Amino acid sequence: MSVPLRFLDLTVAELTGRAPQASLLGEIVDARLTGLVVRGALPDALVRAGSAALSASSEWTSPNRGMRGGEIRTIGDAATPTFTHLRGPPDEVYAQSAAAHAARTAAVFGDGTAALGAVQACLSALAGGAPAAPPAFDDAHPWPAFNFRALDPGQQIFAHHDHHYGLGVYRHMDPALDRSTLLSFFYTLQAPEGGGELLVYGVRGDDPDVPVLPTRFLDTAAIEARYAAERVRLNAGDLVVFDAGRHVHRVTPVEGARSRLTFGGFMTMTADRSRLAFWG
Repeated sequence: MSVPLRFLDLTVAELTGRAPQASLLGEIVDARLTGLVVRGALPDALVRAGSAALSASSEWTSPNRGMRGGEIRTIGDAATPTFTHLRGPPDEVYAQSAAAHAARTAAVFGDGTAALGAVQACLSALAGGAPAAPPAFDDAHPWPAFNFRALDPGQQIFAHHDHHYGLGVYRHMDPALDRSTLLSFFYTLQAPEGGGELLVYGVRGDDPDVPVLPTRFLDTAAIEARYAAERVRLNAGDLVVFDAGRHVHRVTPVEGARSRLTFGGFMTMTADRSRLAFWG
């Protein structure tokens, strides 16, 4: 039986033009809402600067090199399993990424402070006005606020879910933060000509009956035959936030000649909902 899906779709004007109210992100944490899209969440100047810089960048790495059809390029390490690091990035690797984050963000956007401020303001509004910031990683640096991702023509992100708190790097996570679920967020800087859509399914990753292939990858064909799905189409500047820790999801293959360029990561709130933490 499919888990009910509920997505909101609102503009940045609708979000910022109203008085602070109950946290929409809290509704996702409480599983009353699956996810939401904010149209035009990132200022156009940052979208243009970011997409141009990423298209020309030579800093990309391929953490899933060798995964046929599923190679994603990144700038900045992600706190997730990859072909390079099956149990997530080692502490020292992620610490280096944290140390480089501010300079890397400035190189992409031309003004890293403006980009981070725009992200914080939007996420705080979604959290009912609660402060939003990356948590402390060690004595010297916070966790990276986000990382950058490119999905090239013909590539996809296979079906998965993101409850990654068991990875070693999360030993550095503030114990006051709620680990009951893990929300994912990302901004689109360049939409592909076709495909590259987020699909969120009405099945939880911890469901014992979720279809699995002999390879232990999730069986996308069986999932799509059995469960409802929300198809999320995003344009440049749009933000999506969804319950990636619970819900199985994927990104469809990119079509055409243009890569899909995004930046984002994960988030959660403190148990008392007084603040929001986000990281790449």
